[in-house]
Amino acid sequence: MISASHLDLSYGERTILKDFSATFTAGSITAIVGANGTGKSTLLAALAGDLAPSRGDVTVNDQPIASLNRTQLSQLRSVVQQSHSYWMAYTTEEILRLAHGDISEARFDYLVEKLAITPYLQQRVTTLSGGQSQRIEIARALMRELPIIFLDEPFASQDLKSIDAIIELLQAERAAGRTIVLVAHARSEDLAWCDQIINLNAR
Repeated sequence: MISASHLDLSYGERTILKDFSATFTAGSITAIVGANGTGKSTLLAALAGDLAPSRGDVTVNDQPIASLNRTQLSQLRSVVQQSHSYWMAYTTEEILRLAHGDISEARFDYLVEKLAITPYLQQRVTTLSGGQSQRIEIARALMRELPIIFLDEPFASQDLKSIDAIIELLQAERAAGRTIVLVAHARSEDLAWCDQIINLNAR
């Protein structure tokens, strides 16, 4: 379980989010929604341990996330950023296998099939579209089957078929016991498949 207690999040002198508290149950999907500038991505970074709050605490299974070093964090959660650009001309398969030498071939094949990555496995990543690159990052995040997954705008630049495939995949990961927190620009009625929706506009 992830718990955020009375968080204040700031960049410099600017307060982005104030007095935020929430609980994220293990084996659940939570969507964070809200208008631009309400602090969705900032909150995700704080929950993932990548941004220290100016006030308040984030705990995972009652352990302060601030007490974990980078190695411990990397063994606990994966983070999918909102956008990713590649500057070295690796193939898609090379990127997916990078630092994932211990994964099973069954897991690799499952993810590339579910996310429709197979057709461009041998394509240079520098030539891919934004949506294709995002699906690579989702696959990379899920490759090691870590207990917690954070995704910032996983549906950006995706067509409807790809969105459906990502939703189906996240639901399967939830069924496997993983805790998923994502940022989305979507109406609440389109997120009925989530267990919890946190609307930062309402704060």
